[in-house]
Amino acid sequence: MMDSHIDQRIKRSWDFFLANVGGLLLGGLVALVGWFFIIPGPWFSLNLLQETIESARTGRPVRWQATFERQGNFLKSWGLTLAMGIPIAIGYMLLVIPGVLLSLYWFHAPMLAADGRKTLDAIAESGRIFRRRNDWAAYFLNWLIPAVLAGVAGITAFAIILTLPLTLAYLAFCYSDEVGPVSTVALPKREVVV
Repeated sequence: MMDSHIDQRIKRSWDFFLANVGGLLLGGLVALVGWFFIIPGPWFSLNLLQETIESARTGRPVRWQATFERQGNFLKSWGLTLAMGIPIAIGYMLLVIPGVLLSLYWFHAPMLAADGRKTLDAIAESGRIFRRRNDWAAYFLNWLIPAVLAGVAGITAFAIILTLPLTLAYLAFCYSDEVGPVSTVALPKREVVV
């Protein structure tokens, strides 16, 4: 389960970002350009999140080209964007608190979708993860980090170039800490040569 060691997760995210700065920044730029054209935005973002999760698990460098190479994620990304985005936007319009609650409830849905779950299954599983929580303060604080990074990105257009990859790395580590290692991804075997 996701612990309350947020400072360690931030450090791991920062170290991952520094180790993959080129791939994450170029992938982030591709995703941002996709959002300017609206249609590819969710697709590019889900692809980059999927690449970030896979890279964090396997230890291989982030490939920025994965942002636009995974055609199978297009419908899933738009399904997730609409199924989550519309209710969350309505929730924020209704005095903010319902939007925050829905954001917390569906916190892991993008990562579950990036990990291969169907859109509605990812949303439902995210809700189950939320309901199993005993340490609500830690869960809220882990949600607050990406929210603060999004707020910083809103201050200047330049900041989003750095906050998007940092947010994706942080989300990948929150997800892996919550669900643990997933058996569908085979980690490379390391041999010791003497």
